[in-house]
Amino acid sequence: MTRSARVAAAVIVAATWYLTAERSVLLAASDIVVGSDQRRTYDCSGGSATVRGGFNVLTLRNCTKLIVDGGDNTIDAGVVDAIEVAGADNKITWTESADGRRPRIVNEGEGNVIVSKPAAAGAATIKEGSAGKIRIDQDRQRGSHDCRGASAVVNGDANDLSFRNCDQVAVNGDANAVAVRGVQSVLVNGNDNKLTWELAEDGSRPRITDNGRGNTVSGKR
Repeated sequence: MTRSARVAAAVIVAATWYLTAERSVLLAASDIVVGSDQRRTYDCSGGSATVRGGFNVLTLRNCTKLIVDGGDNTIDAGVVDAIEVAGADNKITWTESADGRRPRIVNEGEGNVIVSKPAAAGAATIKEGSAGKIRIDQDRQRGSHDCRGASAVVNGDANDLSFRNCDQVAVNGDANAVAVRGVQSVLVNGNDNKLTWELAEDGSRPRITDNGRGNTVSGKR
């Protein structure tokens, strides 16, 4: 099949999805949609990425979900919670997380190759206790984490992190940028941290306790 024919096939797959899929086409502000013939890096910042076209070479970071409707894409998905592939002949690599969690993978296309690779050297140290608590001890790390109803503790400094679905997030380090969504409470014991919160799906806001100095707190509704 010629390249033009393969591009046309990828566009047809994307158009068919757009017209017939039952999933919502309303995208959150942090969601990313990719067309065709792109070679670039995207940061989802805790949102999702949808690749509708083909012949892309992409590096994705901090995505909760990757959806691939097009074909002939090469994608480094990083650490991701879910991968859904409807297109064909894609090569997708996902990164193993430090806490051993694997993404949920749905592969409905043909000729796709979906493989994992070890976590990068120097990745954030995430330790999980008996109750499933996430603990990050290193400095200057980036990442998005789903507590799945448990809690998270940030002991390191100068990290750029996002958390969701936590009963509590405790920030003991300094100069961290922390974004939370769907979190019940946040305890800030460190100094000079920047906390951003979003309302939970039920419209509730987190309870925030600031015991430190120089911390800033802002909310998005």
